[in-house]
Amino acid sequence: MMLDRHEAHDNLNQKIRDTRDASVSAERPVADREVPLPGVSAADKAADAVQMWLDGEATETEARQANDKAVAFWARVAKDSDTMRQTKAPAHLMANIMAALPAKAELAD
Repeated sequence: MMLDRHEAHDNLNQKIRDTRDASVSAERPVADREVPLPGVSAADKAADAVQMWLDGEATETEARQANDKAVAFWARVAKDSDTMRQTKAPAHLMANIMAALPAKAELAD
């Protein structure tokens, strides 16, 4: 019978599994940062410039000099998102939705 550590049936087995899990996790370091890929250092500078612009730490001109295509893409995403945020449903839509819902008496059945 195989027991998962989340399905302990008694305290003794749970303690054994917890001790084993703790020793395994102590041996492996926690990955808490991104690891750079080899051969992409030139792209990193352009990506960093665009990221700084998106974070508000650099100007759009600096970002465009590094990667004009990425800046154009993110500017378009921002414009489209703003347009979608301002879009409102027609006034009659809420009335149509509410009319299609069953009455409270029917829900109780």
